[in-house]
Amino acid sequence: MGEKTKSDAIRLVIVALLVYAIVRYCAASNTCKEAESTCRALGAEVQELREERDARMAAWLSEPDDREIEKLARERLGLVMPNETIFSFTEAENKEG
Repeated sequence: MGEKTKSDAIRLVIVALLVYAIVRYCAASNTCKEAESTCRALGAEVQELREERDARMAAWLSEPDDREIEKLARERLGLVMPNETIFSFTEAENKEG
């Protein structure tokens, strides 16, 4: 091989390595941009969940009003107020005779 041929081969190898490096850099850059976008979206979701958690904690820690307590007592515990009458209706059964 002549000196020119060796020099051309070295140049070709260098150009091929540069092209490969550029292609890999672009792929890595795109991956990085996608990861940053995902990170921003997840960060926003985390912030929303924190705000929702804080609102629920504030509601849980606040004292409920009397109407809310009465509603829960009626619905969950089946309690009634003094001197209150409860009527329970059932469907009439068909009797064949």
